[in-house]
Amino acid sequence: MNPAARKAFGLLSQQLRSRASLNLTIAWLPAICLFLLALLLYLHALGSPSLWFDEAFSVELARQPLPRLWQAIWGPEPNMELYYLLLHFWLQLTGALGQAPTEFIVRLPSAICAALSVVVVYLFGKRYLSVSGGLCAALLYLLNYSTLIYAQQTRAYALQLLLLTLSWYALAACYTARRLAGWWTLYVVATTLALYAQLFSLVIFFIQFVTIAGLWLLPTVWREAARQRWKPIASALVAIGLLALPLIPVARQTGKTDWLAQPHFHDLLNLLAVMLGGDHPLVTLLVLSCLPALILIPLAFSLQRLQSRRQPQPARASESAAGGDVPTDQRWYHSVSHLPLLWLISCWFILTILLSFGLSLGPARLFSSRYLVVTMPAFALLSALGLSLVRPRLLQQALVLLLVALSFVNALDYYPHAQLEDWRSAAMWLQHHYQANDGLVCYNTIQGCQVSFEYYFAAYPISQAHFTNDAPGNLLSWQTDSGYAAPGRTPDAALDINAVAAYARQHPRLFYIVGRVPDSQAAQQVSVVETWLDHHYHLLASMSSAGGISVRLYAVTPELSSERPPTSASGWLLTLAPTIPPNGELSLIRREHRPAG
Repeated sequence: MNPAARKAFGLLSQQLRSRASLNLTIAWLPAICLFLLALLLYLHALGSPSLWFDEAFSVELARQPLPRLWQAIWGPEPNMELYYLLLHFWLQLTGALGQAPTEFIVRLPSAICAALSVVVVYLFGKRYLSVSGGLCAALLYLLNYSTLIYAQQTRAYALQLLLLTLSWYALAACYTARRLAGWWTLYVVATTLALYAQLFSLVIFFIQFVTIAGLWLLPTVWREAARQRWKPIASALVAIGLLALPLIPVARQTGKTDWLAQPHFHDLLNLLAVMLGGDHPLVTLLVLSCLPALILIPLAFSLQRLQSRRQPQPARASESAAGGDVPTDQRWYHSVSHLPLLWLISCWFILTILLSFGLSLGPARLFSSRYLVVTMPAFALLSALGLSLVRPRLLQQALVLLLVALSFVNALDYYPHAQLEDWRSAAMWLQHHYQANDGLVCYNTIQGCQVSFEYYFAAYPISQAHFTNDAPGNLLSWQTDSGYAAPGRTPDAALDINAVAAYARQHPRLFYIVGRVPDSQAAQQVSVVETWLDHHYHLLASMSSAGGISVRLYAVTPELSSERPPTSASGWLLTLAPTIPPNGELSLIRREHRPAG
């Protein structure tokens, strides 16, 4: 090749590479924009609400030394193993960079995972619907009320959302992609990690098995691939099962969800309203948007099957060649081609909810919006699939814009109500009033009182406030079974007036902290202890914050503290008869996000 030809060939190659790079950038531009938009929404006011107990528990457990953390996640805290480990190393990294574990820092990984899951939903919709279908699904999912909640919480649900969305996407690609190896690997890795991120993923894994069986049996355009590729798909299921074997003993600990009530039929009907934020017009429109897919695709399939039985193949071929009914047939065929996708996302969305409801009628309590948030990507895809069948196009576009606008307005309503339990105000108030050698007693430690305060003492160390080892009720919930608690310790010691009085005599002042009281009986005991403290010590100051959290500061004088306390709190019930808060105002705020509406 002469120099001139070589130079021309080099210029042509460079132009082709530049064009390919430009095309790749343009192809990924919607995904990048969606990721940035999701980050903007999920990072907005990320550090404003106080951590609530579950979040503080996550941080304090992740802050434990690695051996203790490992013992806890394979012992009394068997759920979210992967998340706790990742959070542990995230806190190690940010700490090494000089960043305190503030609310923004500890929630940031969840926001990033949720934003990445938006990109996966877009890619899913783009691959099996269209670019516009992917954008519609991604926007509806991005603005989903439940997605926004868990994108801003220091819990494993956003990580689980990302991994399970990747898992379903890879599973679908195993039937349609030309090269199977990469998608097979992604499916195995994503599903296995999802199982270790949240045990509810075991339910999803079973649903995927049902989905695979249906794709094998149903006469769809994917059935041939399902039967040709059954060996690699079956081997993927076996590989996931083997990798998940260590979870079997811990998965049998069903008592970890016994705080959830047994669901009723009306809970099933109200689930979408709860998960979508309680905006009933929006809920109605989103449900209606799914109906074209749920009705027209099975109907088109049935009519096509009926037509194929009644009309011989040569006649159908001649009609197609004549061009008589080609547009109608093509439209029907286009609808029927979505049947395997409809089956997959219906199993993901509908069957998961029904199975969760059925299992919760037994000892396992799994019917909760926090667990079922993993169905929201499927709901968004189902809605986008239904909208893609709407004609004329102008009506379709108007409906998409209306749903996105209503979802955006509904999402904005989340931020003013994001506060669940305001431990920050209580902890900061205590630190501002703390003096050397003050005593701290907290009830209920198992329900997160001490854990939440210790998080804020570490994140915002403006004083030397701390819980001493001899404080009544000083016990962390993961220590109960791990062997780190002293023998005989119980959180109820904070309700024992003898123990509280003995502890108070060792300190000039006493903080008595109450939060997340589990039931009315405990609330009555708390009231008795506080009344006794009011009668025997001098109340200097007090405060209360959202979530039934209260802090009372007492001056312990020698004259008053020398009085003999009653033998137990029950003795004061007969004489003081304190007023119990109406309707369980101090009752346990269960580990569930704020009910919508």
